[in-house]
Amino acid sequence: MLMPGAKARTAAGDAVSKEMRLLEAAAQEFNARGIAGASIARIARAMGLTRAAVYYYVKDRDALASLCYAQACAVMRSDLGIALKQHGNGLDKLLVFLRFSLDPKRAPVAALSELDYFTGRRRAEIAAAHARNVETLRGLICDGVADGSIRPCDDEIVAQTIIGIITWIPLSVAWVEGTDETFRARTADAFCDFIVNGQAADRNFRFESPVEIESFFPGSPHAFDREANAAAKIEQMLMTASRLFNRRGIDGTSLDDVMAALGATKGALYHYLDNKTDLVARCHKRAYRLYEQFADAAEKYGRSGLERGLIGTYLNVQAHARELSPLIQMAGVGALPAAVKRDTTKRSRVLQKRFRQFGVEGLADGSFRTFDFDSQAQFGAGAFEWLPKWFRADDPRARSALAREIVTLFIRGLRA
Repeated sequence: MLMPGAKARTAAGDAVSKEMRLLEAAAQEFNARGIAGASIARIARAMGLTRAAVYYYVKDRDALASLCYAQACAVMRSDLGIALKQHGNGLDKLLVFLRFSLDPKRAPVAALSELDYFTGRRRAEIAAAHARNVETLRGLICDGVADGSIRPCDDEIVAQTIIGIITWIPLSVAWVEGTDETFRARTADAFCDFIVNGQAADRNFRFESPVEIESFFPGSPHAFDREANAAAKIEQMLMTASRLFNRRGIDGTSLDDVMAALGATKGALYHYLDNKTDLVARCHKRAYRLYEQFADAAEKYGRSGLERGLIGTYLNVQAHARELSPLIQMAGVGALPAAVKRDTTKRSRVLQKRFRQFGVEGLADGSFRTFDFDSQAQFGAGAFEWLPKWFRADDPRARSALAREIVTLFIRGLRA
Protein backbone atom coordinates (compact mmCIF):
# COMPACT_ATOMS: atom_id res chain seq x y z
CA MET A 1 0.00 0.00 0.00
CA LEU A 2 1.36 3.47 -0.92
CA MET A 3 2.10 5.92 1.90
CA PRO A 4 0.47 9.38 1.61
CA GLY A 5 3.68 10.96 0.33
CA ALA A 6 4.13 8.17 -2.22
CA LYS A 7 0.56 8.65 -3.38
CA ALA A 8 1.21 12.35 -3.91
CA ARG A 9 4.40 11.62 -5.84
CA THR A 10 2.59 9.01 -7.96
CA ALA A 11 -0.25 11.44 -8.70
CA ALA A 12 2.25 14.15 -9.65
CA GLY A 13 4.13 11.69 -11.85
CA ASP A 14 0.91 10.62 -13.57
CA ALA A 15 0.03 14.26 -14.22
CA VAL A 16 3.46 14.94 -15.76
CA SER A 17 3.21 11.76 -17.84
CA LYS A 18 -0.25 12.72 -19.10
CA GLU A 19 0.94 16.23 -19.95
CA MET A 20 3.88 14.80 -21.90
CA ARG A 21 1.57 12.46 -23.80
CA LEU A 22 -0.66 15.45 -24.57
CA LEU A 23 2.31 17.35 -26.04
CA GLU A 24 3.31 14.31 -28.11
CA ALA A 25 -0.21 13.88 -29.50
CA ALA A 26 -0.50 17.60 -30.17
CA ALA A 27 2.89 17.76 -31.90
CA GLN A 28 1.78 15.03 -34.30
CA GLU A 29 -1.44 16.93 -35.01
CA PHE A 30 0.36 20.24 -35.62
CA ASN A 31 2.94 18.56 -37.85
CA ALA A 32 0.22 16.85 -39.85
CA ARG A 33 -2.22 19.73 -40.25
CA GLY A 34 -0.45 22.93 -39.26
CA ILE A 35 -1.51 25.07 -36.32
CA ALA A 36 -4.67 26.58 -37.85
CA GLY A 37 -5.76 23.21 -39.26
CA ALA A 38 -5.24 21.34 -35.99
CA SER A 39 -8.18 20.13 -33.92
CA ILE A 40 -8.33 19.89 -30.13
CA ALA A 41 -11.05 17.25 -30.58
CA ARG A 42 -8.69 15.06 -32.70
CA ILE A 43 -5.92 15.46 -30.14
CA ALA A 44 -8.31 14.50 -27.36
CA ARG A 45 -9.49 11.41 -29.25
CA ALA A 46 -5.89 10.33 -29.85
CA MET A 47 -5.39 10.34 -26.07
CA GLY A 48 -8.75 8.80 -25.22
CA LEU A 49 -9.87 12.03 -23.52
CA THR A 50 -12.67 14.53 -23.91
CA ARG A 51 -12.10 18.04 -25.22
CA ALA A 52 -12.89 19.36 -21.77
CA ALA A 53 -10.09 17.24 -20.31
CA VAL A 54 -7.58 18.81 -22.71
CA TYR A 55 -8.69 22.28 -21.66
CA TYR A 56 -7.78 21.33 -18.10
CA TYR A 57 -4.13 21.57 -19.24
CA VAL A 58 -4.25 24.43 -21.76
CA LYS A 59 -6.32 27.52 -22.43
CA ASP A 60 -6.73 27.00 -26.17
CA ARG A 61 -5.16 25.56 -29.32
CA ASP A 62 -2.63 28.40 -29.72
CA ALA A 63 -1.42 27.96 -26.16
CA LEU A 64 -1.01 24.23 -26.78
CA ALA A 65 0.93 24.93 -29.99
CA SER A 66 3.30 27.29 -28.17
CA LEU A 67 3.89 24.63 -25.51
CA CYS A 68 4.73 22.11 -28.24
CA TYR A 69 7.18 24.52 -29.86
CA ALA A 70 8.80 25.26 -26.49
CA GLN A 71 9.01 21.52 -25.83
CA ALA A 72 10.73 20.96 -29.18
CA CYS A 73 13.34 23.56 -28.24
CA ALA A 74 13.78 21.94 -24.82
CA VAL A 75 14.30 18.50 -26.37
CA MET A 76 16.98 19.82 -28.72
CA ARG A 77 18.65 21.67 -25.85
CA SER A 78 18.71 18.43 -23.84
CA ASP A 79 20.17 16.45 -26.77
CA LEU A 80 22.88 19.05 -27.27
CA GLY A 81 23.63 19.07 -23.54
CA ILE A 82 24.07 15.29 -23.49
CA ALA A 83 26.34 15.45 -26.54
CA LEU A 84 28.53 18.16 -25.05
CA LYS A 85 29.12 16.09 -21.91
CA GLN A 86 30.45 13.10 -23.87
CA HIS A 87 34.13 12.22 -24.08
CA GLY A 88 35.71 12.48 -27.49
CA ASN A 89 36.25 15.07 -30.17
CA GLY A 90 33.80 17.47 -31.78
CA LEU A 91 32.74 15.06 -34.51
CA ASP A 92 32.09 12.32 -31.95
CA LYS A 93 29.87 14.69 -29.97
CA LEU A 94 28.02 15.79 -33.09
CA LEU A 95 27.21 12.16 -33.88
CA VAL A 96 25.86 11.67 -30.34
CA PHE A 97 23.55 14.64 -30.89
CA LEU A 98 22.35 13.23 -34.22
CA ARG A 99 21.71 9.78 -32.77
CA PHE A 100 19.53 11.23 -30.01
CA SER A 101 17.72 13.57 -32.41
CA LEU A 102 16.96 10.76 -34.87
CA ASP A 103 16.08 8.04 -32.36
CA PRO A 104 13.27 6.18 -34.18
CA LYS A 105 11.72 5.15 -30.86
CA ARG A 106 11.20 8.75 -29.85
CA ALA A 107 7.90 10.47 -30.67
CA PRO A 108 8.49 13.31 -33.15
CA VAL A 109 8.43 16.81 -31.67
CA ALA A 110 6.70 19.77 -33.30
CA ALA A 111 8.54 21.15 -36.32
CA LEU A 112 9.26 24.86 -35.81
CA SER A 113 7.95 25.65 -39.27
CA GLU A 114 5.24 28.16 -38.31
CA LEU A 115 7.05 30.36 -35.80
CA ASP A 116 5.59 33.52 -37.35
CA TYR A 117 2.10 32.26 -36.52
CA PHE A 118 2.84 33.45 -32.98
CA THR A 119 3.18 37.07 -31.91
CA GLY A 120 4.56 39.12 -29.07
CA ARG A 121 6.20 37.56 -26.06
CA ARG A 122 5.17 34.03 -27.02
CA ARG A 123 7.01 34.25 -30.32
CA ALA A 124 10.04 36.02 -28.85
CA GLU A 125 10.57 33.32 -26.20
CA ILE A 126 10.38 30.45 -28.68
CA ALA A 127 12.62 32.25 -31.19
CA ALA A 128 15.20 32.95 -28.47
CA ALA A 129 15.21 29.32 -27.32
CA HIS A 130 15.68 28.11 -30.89
CA ALA A 131 18.45 30.65 -31.52
CA ARG A 132 20.32 29.40 -28.43
CA ASN A 133 20.16 25.86 -29.79
CA VAL A 134 21.50 26.97 -33.16
CA GLU A 135 24.37 28.79 -31.45
CA THR A 136 25.15 25.74 -29.32
CA LEU A 137 25.25 23.50 -32.39
CA ARG A 138 27.46 25.99 -34.20
CA GLY A 139 29.78 26.00 -31.18
CA LEU A 140 29.96 22.21 -31.22
CA ILE A 141 30.94 22.29 -34.90
CA CYS A 142 33.57 24.99 -34.23
CA ASP A 143 34.99 22.86 -31.41
CA GLY A 144 35.37 20.03 -33.90
CA VAL A 145 37.17 22.29 -36.35
CA ALA A 146 39.46 23.47 -33.55
CA ASP A 147 40.35 19.93 -32.41
CA GLY A 148 40.91 18.73 -35.99
CA SER A 149 38.03 16.24 -36.21
CA ILE A 150 35.82 18.43 -38.45
CA ARG A 151 37.06 20.11 -41.62
CA PRO A 152 36.89 23.92 -41.85
CA CYS A 153 33.39 25.00 -42.93
CA ASP A 154 30.79 27.72 -42.58
CA ASP A 155 29.46 26.59 -39.19
CA GLU A 156 26.16 28.48 -39.54
CA ILE A 157 25.28 26.96 -42.91
CA VAL A 158 26.25 23.47 -41.75
CA ALA A 159 24.37 23.78 -38.43
CA GLN A 160 21.20 25.03 -40.12
CA THR A 161 21.43 22.31 -42.79
CA ILE A 162 21.67 19.67 -40.07
CA ILE A 163 18.66 21.16 -38.26
CA GLY A 164 16.74 21.24 -41.53
CA ILE A 165 17.40 17.58 -42.25
CA ILE A 166 16.59 16.28 -38.76
CA THR A 167 13.39 18.38 -38.85
CA TRP A 168 12.43 17.05 -42.29
CA ILE A 169 13.09 13.34 -41.68
CA PRO A 170 9.99 12.60 -39.51
CA LEU A 171 7.81 14.96 -41.59
CA SER A 172 8.86 13.37 -44.88
CA VAL A 173 7.17 10.10 -43.98
CA ALA A 174 3.80 11.78 -44.56
CA TRP A 175 4.89 13.75 -47.64
CA VAL A 176 6.47 10.90 -49.62
CA GLU A 177 3.98 8.25 -50.71
CA GLY A 178 4.88 4.69 -49.80
CA THR A 179 7.61 5.39 -47.22
CA ASP A 180 8.20 2.07 -45.44
CA GLU A 181 8.26 1.54 -41.69
CA THR A 182 12.05 1.02 -41.58
CA PHE A 183 12.78 4.49 -42.95
CA ARG A 184 13.45 6.35 -39.69
CA ALA A 185 15.74 3.65 -38.30
CA ARG A 186 17.66 3.32 -41.58
CA THR A 187 17.91 7.06 -41.93
CA ALA A 188 19.59 7.53 -38.54
CA ASP A 189 22.43 5.30 -39.73
CA ALA A 190 22.53 6.78 -43.22
CA PHE A 191 22.56 10.38 -42.03
CA CYS A 192 25.37 9.82 -39.53
CA ASP A 193 27.38 8.11 -42.28
CA PHE A 194 26.58 11.02 -44.61
CA ILE A 195 27.67 13.67 -42.09
CA VAL A 196 31.00 11.94 -41.53
CA ASN A 197 31.90 10.82 -45.05
CA GLY A 198 29.64 12.51 -47.58
CA GLN A 199 28.63 10.60 -50.70
CA ALA A 200 31.45 10.91 -53.21
CA ALA A 201 33.90 8.11 -53.87
CA ASP A 202 36.47 10.89 -54.35
CA ARG A 203 36.12 13.37 -51.47
CA ASN A 204 38.22 15.88 -53.42
CA PHE A 205 35.76 15.97 -56.34
CA ARG A 206 35.34 19.55 -57.60
CA PHE A 207 31.84 20.53 -58.66
CA GLU A 208 30.92 23.33 -61.04
CA SER A 209 27.27 23.47 -62.05
CA PRO A 210 26.73 23.48 -65.84
CA VAL A 211 23.32 25.14 -65.35
CA GLU A 212 22.31 28.12 -63.19
CA ILE A 213 19.04 28.95 -61.48
CA GLU A 214 18.49 32.08 -63.61
CA SER A 215 17.42 29.88 -66.51
CA PHE A 216 14.35 28.76 -64.51
CA PHE A 217 12.96 32.22 -63.84
CA PRO A 218 10.07 33.19 -66.11
CA GLY A 219 10.89 35.57 -68.95
CA SER A 220 9.02 38.77 -69.75
CA PRO A 221 6.04 38.20 -72.08
CA HIS A 222 5.39 40.23 -75.20
CA ALA A 223 3.49 43.38 -74.32
CA PHE A 224 0.55 42.50 -76.60
CA ASP A 225 0.27 38.81 -75.73
CA ARG A 226 -2.75 38.83 -73.39
CA GLU A 227 -2.60 35.14 -72.45
CA ALA A 228 1.14 35.28 -71.73
CA ASN A 229 0.69 38.43 -69.65
CA ALA A 230 -2.08 36.78 -67.61
CA ALA A 231 0.12 33.72 -67.06
CA ALA A 232 3.01 35.97 -65.99
CA LYS A 233 0.79 37.72 -63.43
CA ILE A 234 -0.32 34.38 -61.98
CA GLU A 235 3.30 33.18 -61.84
CA GLN A 236 4.35 36.34 -59.99
CA MET A 237 1.46 35.89 -57.59
CA LEU A 238 2.39 32.26 -56.91
CA MET A 239 6.09 33.06 -56.47
CA THR A 240 5.34 35.89 -54.02
CA ALA A 241 2.81 33.80 -52.07
CA SER A 242 5.21 30.84 -51.92
CA ARG A 243 8.01 33.06 -50.63
CA LEU A 244 5.79 34.39 -47.82
CA PHE A 245 4.34 30.94 -47.02
CA ASN A 246 7.85 29.52 -46.83
CA ARG A 247 9.04 32.13 -44.36
CA ARG A 248 5.97 32.65 -42.19
CA GLY A 249 4.06 29.41 -42.66
CA ILE A 250 0.79 29.14 -44.53
CA ASP A 251 -1.26 29.85 -41.42
CA GLY A 252 0.93 32.82 -40.54
CA THR A 253 0.35 34.47 -43.93
CA SER A 254 -2.93 36.08 -44.95
CA LEU A 255 -4.17 36.94 -48.43
CA ASP A 256 -3.79 40.59 -47.43
CA ASP A 257 -0.10 39.92 -46.74
CA VAL A 258 0.32 38.39 -50.20
CA MET A 259 -1.43 41.21 -52.01
CA ALA A 260 0.44 43.87 -50.01
CA ALA A 261 3.73 42.29 -51.09
CA LEU A 262 2.49 42.40 -54.69
CA GLY A 263 1.23 45.96 -54.36
CA ALA A 264 -2.23 44.89 -55.49
CA THR A 265 -5.74 44.57 -54.08
CA LYS A 266 -7.42 41.36 -52.95
CA GLY A 267 -9.87 41.83 -55.81
CA ALA A 268 -7.00 41.29 -58.27
CA LEU A 269 -6.28 37.93 -56.63
CA TYR A 270 -9.91 36.83 -56.94
CA HIS A 271 -9.78 37.67 -60.62
CA TYR A 272 -7.40 34.71 -61.09
CA LEU A 273 -7.97 32.46 -58.04
CA ASP A 274 -10.94 31.21 -56.04
CA ASN A 275 -9.62 31.51 -52.47
CA LYS A 276 -6.60 30.81 -50.25
CA THR A 277 -7.03 27.04 -50.60
CA ASP A 278 -6.83 27.41 -54.38
CA LEU A 279 -3.73 29.62 -53.99
CA VAL A 280 -1.97 27.05 -51.79
CA ALA A 281 -2.85 24.20 -54.17
CA ARG A 282 -1.45 26.11 -57.14
CA CYS A 283 1.70 26.94 -55.17
CA HIS A 284 2.22 23.22 -54.55
CA LYS A 285 1.76 22.43 -58.24
CA ARG A 286 4.22 25.18 -59.19
CA ALA A 287 6.76 23.80 -56.70
CA TYR A 288 6.63 20.30 -58.17
CA ARG A 289 6.89 21.68 -61.68
CA LEU A 290 10.14 23.38 -60.63
CA TYR A 291 11.45 20.35 -58.72
CA GLU A 292 10.83 18.19 -61.77
CA GLN A 293 12.58 20.69 -64.04
CA PHE A 294 15.61 20.62 -61.74
CA ALA A 295 15.69 16.82 -61.94
CA ASP A 296 15.37 17.04 -65.74
CA ALA A 297 18.34 19.42 -65.87
CA ALA A 298 20.35 17.09 -63.64
CA GLU A 299 19.69 14.19 -66.00
CA LYS A 300 20.52 16.30 -69.05
CA TYR A 301 23.75 17.93 -67.89
CA GLY A 302 25.21 15.51 -65.34
CA ARG A 303 28.13 13.42 -66.60
CA SER A 304 27.99 10.93 -63.72
CA GLY A 305 25.50 9.80 -61.10
CA LEU A 306 27.23 11.96 -58.50
CA GLU A 307 27.18 15.05 -60.69
CA ARG A 308 23.47 14.53 -61.47
CA GLY A 309 22.64 14.37 -57.79
CA LEU A 310 24.76 17.45 -57.04
CA ILE A 311 23.16 19.47 -59.85
CA GLY A 312 19.74 18.69 -58.38
CA THR A 313 20.87 19.72 -54.89
CA TYR A 314 22.57 22.87 -56.18
CA LEU A 315 19.50 24.04 -58.11
CA ASN A 316 17.14 23.37 -55.21
CA VAL A 317 19.35 25.37 -52.85
CA GLN A 318 19.75 28.22 -55.32
CA ALA A 319 15.98 28.31 -55.93
CA HIS A 320 15.51 29.45 -52.33
CA ALA A 321 18.68 31.51 -52.02
CA ARG A 322 17.71 33.54 -55.10
CA GLU A 323 13.99 33.70 -54.28
CA LEU A 324 12.53 31.60 -57.06
CA SER A 325 10.84 30.13 -53.98
CA PRO A 326 9.17 26.79 -54.70
CA LEU A 327 6.68 26.12 -51.91
CA ILE A 328 8.35 23.96 -49.25
CA GLN A 329 6.78 20.86 -47.71
CA MET A 330 6.89 21.16 -43.94
CA ALA A 331 3.91 20.96 -41.56
CA GLY A 332 0.40 20.64 -42.91
CA VAL A 333 0.16 17.78 -45.40
CA GLY A 334 -2.90 16.44 -43.59
CA ALA A 335 -4.74 19.74 -44.06
CA LEU A 336 -4.48 19.67 -47.86
CA PRO A 337 -7.56 18.85 -49.94
CA ALA A 338 -7.56 15.11 -50.73
CA ALA A 339 -6.79 15.56 -54.44
CA VAL A 340 -3.89 17.95 -53.73
CA LYS A 341 -2.48 15.61 -51.08
CA ARG A 342 -2.60 12.63 -53.43
CA ASP A 343 -0.86 14.62 -56.16
CA THR A 344 1.91 15.99 -53.91
CA THR A 345 2.73 12.74 -52.13
CA LYS A 346 2.75 10.81 -55.42
CA ARG A 347 5.02 13.33 -57.12
CA SER A 348 7.30 13.39 -54.05
CA ARG A 349 7.77 9.62 -54.41
CA VAL A 350 8.57 9.95 -58.12
CA LEU A 351 11.20 12.62 -57.38
CA GLN A 352 12.66 10.54 -54.55
CA LYS A 353 13.03 7.59 -56.92
CA ARG A 354 14.73 9.78 -59.54
CA PHE A 355 17.35 10.97 -57.05
CA ARG A 356 17.77 7.44 -55.75
CA GLN A 357 18.50 6.39 -59.33
CA PHE A 358 21.27 8.98 -59.55
CA GLY A 359 22.89 7.17 -56.63
CA VAL A 360 22.50 3.77 -58.27
CA GLU A 361 24.04 5.12 -61.48
CA GLY A 362 26.86 6.74 -59.53
CA LEU A 363 27.67 3.50 -57.77
CA ALA A 364 27.87 1.77 -61.15
CA ASP A 365 30.10 4.47 -62.68
CA GLY A 366 32.32 4.76 -59.59
CA SER A 367 31.44 8.35 -58.64
CA PHE A 368 29.35 7.41 -55.57
CA ARG A 369 30.59 5.30 -52.69
CA THR A 370 28.30 2.56 -51.32
CA PHE A 371 25.45 4.26 -49.53
CA ASP A 372 21.77 3.94 -48.56
CA PHE A 373 20.57 5.88 -51.61
CA ASP A 374 16.89 5.35 -50.81
CA SER A 375 17.22 7.11 -47.44
CA GLN A 376 19.48 9.86 -48.75
CA ALA A 377 17.18 10.67 -51.65
CA GLN A 378 14.46 11.37 -49.09
CA PHE A 379 16.34 13.08 -46.26
CA GLY A 380 18.45 15.18 -48.65
CA ALA A 381 15.46 17.44 -49.32
CA GLY A 382 15.77 18.76 -45.77
CA ALA A 383 18.91 20.63 -46.84
CA PHE A 384 16.80 23.07 -48.85
CA GLU A 385 13.32 22.70 -47.29
CA TRP A 386 14.57 24.53 -44.16
CA LEU A 387 16.38 27.36 -45.96
CA PRO A 388 13.51 29.89 -46.01
CA LYS A 389 13.26 29.63 -42.23
CA TRP A 390 16.65 31.23 -41.66
CA PHE A 391 18.33 32.40 -44.88
CA ARG A 392 17.56 35.69 -46.61
CA ALA A 393 18.22 36.67 -50.21
CA ASP A 394 20.14 39.80 -49.14
CA ASP A 395 22.73 37.60 -47.39
CA PRO A 396 26.02 38.01 -49.32
CA ARG A 397 26.36 34.21 -49.39
CA ALA A 398 23.22 33.90 -51.55
CA ARG A 399 24.90 34.07 -54.95
CA SER A 400 27.29 31.12 -54.53
CA ALA A 401 28.67 30.49 -51.03
CA LEU A 402 25.51 28.93 -49.59
CA ALA A 403 25.06 26.39 -52.38
CA ARG A 404 28.79 25.67 -52.50
CA GLU A 405 28.90 24.89 -48.76
CA ILE A 406 25.88 22.57 -48.91
CA VAL A 407 27.13 20.81 -52.06
CA THR A 408 30.52 20.32 -50.38
CA LEU A 409 28.74 18.72 -47.41
CA PHE A 410 27.10 16.27 -49.83
CA ILE A 411 30.45 15.50 -51.45
CA ARG A 412 32.76 15.28 -48.45
CA GLY A 413 30.76 15.19 -45.23
CA LEU A 414 32.44 16.85 -42.24
CA ARG A 415 35.34 14.53 -41.41
CA ALA A 416 38.62 16.43 -41.50
